[in-house]
Amino acid sequence: MNADYQYQNGTGRGRNEALPYDNRKLLLMATLIAFGLWFVPYSDYLLYPLRLFVTFIHESGHAMAALLTGGGVESLHVAPGGSGVTWTRGGLSWVVLSGGYVGSTVFGALLLQTGRLTRWQNAGRSTLYAAAFYILGITVLWAHNPFNNPSNSFTGGGSFSADFFTPLAGLCLFFLLFALARLSSPRVAGFLAAFLAVQCSLNALVDLRTLLYITTNNLGDNDAVFMSRSYLLPPTFWALLWASISLAVIVVSLWSYNRSISRQLRDHGYDVPAIG
Repeated sequence: MNADYQYQNGTGRGRNEALPYDNRKLLLMATLIAFGLWFVPYSDYLLYPLRLFVTFIHESGHAMAALLTGGGVESLHVAPGGSGVTWTRGGLSWVVLSGGYVGSTVFGALLLQTGRLTRWQNAGRSTLYAAAFYILGITVLWAHNPFNNPSNSFTGGGSFSADFFTPLAGLCLFFLLFALARLSSPRVAGFLAAFLAVQCSLNALVDLRTLLYITTNNLGDNDAVFMSRSYLLPPTFWALLWASISLAVIVVSLWSYNRSISRQLRDHGYDVPAIG
C-alpha cells in the first residue's frame, strides 16, 4: 500500500488517522488549484464567495485591531464589488489601519496551521465550522443593522441608502461554510480548509499588490493614504511595509508547518531530513 495514504490503526495512534504527509499533499493540491484558477476564464464568478470572505476577514482585522487597542466598532460594510470599509472609534490608529491587510494574512496563516493537527481526524471540519461562526459573529456584531451606514458607504452618498448587502452576504457565507463542514468527508474538509488558507494568504498579497499600484499612481484613498496623513511617511512606504510583514508571516507559517509535519513523519518512522 502507498505509504502516503496509509492509515494507522491501534498502537495508540487512533483509528483512521491519516499520516502527516497527506496534509502536505492536500496543501500542495490546494495551492496548485488556487494558482490554476487565475488562468481560467470567468473564474472570478466561481471565486466570488471567496472574494467576499476575504473582504469580511480584512474588515474584521480593522475591527479587532480597534477593540484590542481600547477602541470600538461602529459598523462594518462589504460592497458587492469586493471592497469594504469599517467605521471605528478610538484605539491606536496605526494598529487599526494596519489590521486589514496584515490581519488577513495572519488569519490565513492560522488556518494553515490546522493542517498540523494530524491526530485530529475532524480538524478540517472544525476549521470550516470555526470560519463559519467567525463570519456569523462579524455579521451579528457589526453588520446586523443595514441602516447604520455612516456616510452612505457603498450606497452612493447624497440621499441616505441602507446597506442590506453586507448582512445578507455574511449570512450566505455562514450557511455555505456550515454546509461544507457538515456535508464534507474529513479528507474533503481538510482540502477545503487548506484551500481557504491559501486563498486568504494569496488574496492578501494580491490586494497588497493592488494597493501598491493605487498608491504609486495616486488613484484614490486607501489604508496606506490614511496612514500617510497621520504619520507623514508616504503611502508607498506603508504599502511596502505591510507587504513585507505579510510575506514574512506566510514564510514563517509555511516553515513552521513543514517543520511540524516533518517531525511527525519521523515519529511515524519515515526517513525525512530535518529542515531549519
